[in-house]
Amino acid sequence: MPELPEVETVIRGISSSMLGQTINKCELSLKKLRYPKTRNFKKIILSTKVISISRRAKYILINLSNNKTIIIHLGMSGRIILTSNNKNSKFKHTHMSLYFKNNLIAKFIDPRRFGCILLFDTKAISKNRLFIHLGLEPLSKQFNPNYLERSCQNKKASIKSVIMNQSIVVGIGNIYASESLFRSGINPKRKAFNITYEQCVQLVKNIKFVLNRAIKLGGSSINDYSMVDGMLGYFQNELKVYEREGKNCSKKTCNGRILRIVIAQRSTYYCSQCQKN
Repeated sequence: MPELPEVETVIRGISSSMLGQTINKCELSLKKLRYPKTRNFKKIILSTKVISISRRAKYILINLSNNKTIIIHLGMSGRIILTSNNKNSKFKHTHMSLYFKNNLIAKFIDPRRFGCILLFDTKAISKNRLFIHLGLEPLSKQFNPNYLERSCQNKKASIKSVIMNQSIVVGIGNIYASESLFRSGINPKRKAFNITYEQCVQLVKNIKFVLNRAIKLGGSSINDYSMVDGMLGYFQNELKVYEREGKNCSKKTCNGRILRIVIAQRSTYYCSQCQKN
């Protein structure tokens, strides 16, 4: 499933081509996605210009010149591919095609159909039901050790569950939670209320490092994900614990092995020695 780095990579991949371009035509599939498509979607966006493209949590926000915003969630297997009229490329499971006046076509493809395409008023986005309960962005200045420490107080849930709680901090999916906890030397099972301030300092620092590093490398190409140009991301080559069950710890000074447990119905990987506490 695409996580924050993958979504950010998609945004950076489409922005240079789509910004300032006018939507000339829109095609929508009749197949259902997670939510019903917005009524009169095609009519509302026709002849509008893309003025900015941004991200909130794992949602892609394409802001248009008529004060409307196309909201896309990639779901489990969604992708956005850029092509052109000249190539006449056809892709299975295409749910939306945006045709621009510069001969560009942006296609939203989602084989498993857990993604969504919606249209809302730009000014009302923050109050929208999809966004109103979302927590801080992990790469923002507001997400800091003091905030994380306050968020952990009196919580009996595991620290891994807390940093994956979208109402506290958004976009830290399973891969990046496991990797950040490993780099911080924190056991993912540790109760949140037992996390010290010093551990919060390390964890915030490593969450930001891991996410930025993954963005730089184009995300992690595990299962269905690839970048806008079809190339694979490279961060999976730097994974220290995720899906490395039974392998030796990557730290030369450690004799531990990578274990797999289940926390909140998600596979969790950690080192038996480095992450005792």
